[in-house]
Amino acid sequence: MPRNSNVRVLCLLLFLVLGPPDVARAQQADDDVYVVQPGDTCASVGRRFFGDASVGSAKLHALNSMGPPPHTLKPGTRLRIKGDPDARLTFVKPEVNSKRAGKPDWLQANTGQGLWRLDSVNTLRSAGAEVTFRDLTRLQMNENALVVIYGQETQAPDKVKKSGAVELLQGELNVSLAELRGEPLGVKMPAASVDSRSRDLIVGVDAQQMTRLSVFDGQAEVAAQGQRVQVPRDHGTRVEKGKVPEKPRPLPEAPEWVGGVRSVRLLLDGAGVDETLPWAPVPRAASYRVELARDERFNDRLHTETVPAGPEPLKSVVPALAPGEYFARVRAVDAAGLLGRASAVRRVEVLRVKTQRGTLGPQGLQGTPPLEFSVDGAESLDARLDGAPVALPLRVEAPGAHTLELRPRGLPDAPPERLTLTVSPPKATLALEPLGDAFQARLRVFDEQGQPVELDPTALTLRGLEGTWVDALSRQTDGSWLALVVPSERDGRLVSVEALWGDTPLARLQTEVPAPIAPPPPPPAPSSGPEVALTSLLGAPAGGRRDAVALPTAFLPRSLLVELRAQTGAASSGLDVAGGRAALSVEGRLGERVALGAALAASPEAFSRELSAALSGRVLLSDLPTLRVLLSFEGLFAGSAFAGEARGAWLRPALIAGGQWERWAWSTSQGYALRPGRTRATWESAYQGWFLPLPTLALGAELNALVDATLEAPGPHAYAAGVGARWKWNGLEVGASVRRGFGPEGASVWGTWGGQVTLGWSGLLPPLPQ
Repeated sequence: MPRNSNVRVLCLLLFLVLGPPDVARAQQADDDVYVVQPGDTCASVGRRFFGDASVGSAKLHALNSMGPPPHTLKPGTRLRIKGDPDARLTFVKPEVNSKRAGKPDWLQANTGQGLWRLDSVNTLRSAGAEVTFRDLTRLQMNENALVVIYGQETQAPDKVKKSGAVELLQGELNVSLAELRGEPLGVKMPAASVDSRSRDLIVGVDAQQMTRLSVFDGQAEVAAQGQRVQVPRDHGTRVEKGKVPEKPRPLPEAPEWVGGVRSVRLLLDGAGVDETLPWAPVPRAASYRVELARDERFNDRLHTETVPAGPEPLKSVVPALAPGEYFARVRAVDAAGLLGRASAVRRVEVLRVKTQRGTLGPQGLQGTPPLEFSVDGAESLDARLDGAPVALPLRVEAPGAHTLELRPRGLPDAPPERLTLTVSPPKATLALEPLGDAFQARLRVFDEQGQPVELDPTALTLRGLEGTWVDALSRQTDGSWLALVVPSERDGRLVSVEALWGDTPLARLQTEVPAPIAPPPPPPAPSSGPEVALTSLLGAPAGGRRDAVALPTAFLPRSLLVELRAQTGAASSGLDVAGGRAALSVEGRLGERVALGAALAASPEAFSRELSAALSGRVLLSDLPTLRVLLSFEGLFAGSAFAGEARGAWLRPALIAGGQWERWAWSTSQGYALRPGRTRATWESAYQGWFLPLPTLALGAELNALVDATLEAPGPHAYAAGVGARWKWNGLEVGASVRRGFGPEGASVWGTWGGQVTLGWSGLLPPLPQ
């Protein structure tokens, strides 16, 4: 160290020892605040800390808001006695100590702590620190480094605040010069001094006080023993104490990583992941320095290793990395101990694997199907299972060993992280349960914890052996599987079945079963009748005495039938669409013999008044499949818009007969329409026949007659005939028909020509047989 520096340090030590004891006690640990004592004045405090009363008083006023002089200092007031620090500690990784200028004690340093002229920073073993000056010039201190800050004593003339030099007594510094800095940064060392105009250089002092300098950007000047040497970019030199600087030499090249600059690792347990960092050798390298840190500026380093140069492969293993993101770099070191340029930064991601089913271990993920797992940070990965692209989270059910490959997204050439997924066969039990002259086999599939396993139904099969017949498996609510099993009669009654998961056997059962006692033959099942509803093809008369519903037939609906029916009106010639009627009817079964219904009809011409409503019921009296006899009863009320002879209440009892033979069906209805309280009555008769090419399709024809049955007064005497079809698909029923009226009053009651369209639905309730 130069002589004038030793004098300055000695003077500061004498001042601290001989100065007033009350001042020393009042100083704070950071030495930038003074607490006013009784009797203090601006002049006395300025003289004590700045050496001159006038100059010191002016500095106190510049640093503190004290108002214009003269004034009295109040005891206990805290006064700043230092300006902005020359630098600050912007990163500290324990253990890092600092010492104020002239103070004997080393204190623990903290991030953000200010550093002034002649303050010292010392990093201990495995520690690190970053010092940032006012102009954003940064010094990165490695472990076991000791630095003294040399701040400026006067204000810099330009707008950018320049930082003073530093003194490196031991250890290593990585210097990053700020872009706007207009003058070099001086680094003083025991063997030499360096003026740096480089934004990236490394300077170090070893145990023998030898200086080593590596310049990666710009240039630097090294001075020792009166001789100065310029060190250009990508060159370095060293200086032994008491000697002149050596001639600059080229630095080793930057190594290249093997496998790219990004890797992904999976954490399968809590022990951490061992990450291997491989690189290719470079010329003139005697060794390599490998570093791994949590940040891209390599302040928070977790791993530093020196690897001797040698044949490939070159690598460094970082043990037990926790989940997170890491950054790695490697430098070559030549025979003179000079560091070369750093490699590209390699990004290492350690991701945690989460599993819902299965067990994680060093061999990968194992368990019974399905294996379900996800990876933290999966959105940044490309995944392939057995070579095929997949999305995460993943569910694997296929038995056997599978290989999952994960790569950083968008980097197909990056080395993959491989994980073995082993899907083991689940455990299974088979049991037989009697079912008539056959059996049902109950299969239970469960995992290691005894919980039911949800498998793909297509992957689970029950196979019959030795002639045993087996039906398909069906899933039950309790998680088991059932299948009908018919024993083989080859060698007695033998049941032999085997449960398979894919091609993997799960369980096998073979046993002899006794012959069952033959039950009596079941009675012949009654004919269920047609599936399509067989209703009236012609509908209700459109003119004269008009009913709300069509004449009933001998066939009850198989289920609840909701039907909308639209028909044309009566006209002497052509079609009377405007005078037609629309009806909504509902009829359902109360049992095998009884059906009840309701209907509401209206005319578009007088919808608000020309309404009619009806309630009806049918009861089956006979059980013969070829002859059906029913009793029908209907109550009708016609609205005020109807003609006088039609409006009001009507009652219509009827006797109905019909039957079915193979694909043919017939029905006839004979009834009377009565007016309560009056002597008028009308006899109504209908005859229907159907051909059923399919149970869901009916083609039919119908003949209708409406004759007055009152002797005192003449009434209508009309006939109608028509044909139609009705088709059912699932629960939907559609029908259409055409008719023609004839007879004395056929045109006025039925219309010359007419038609009917029906749309119904019968899928609301389970069907019953006819």
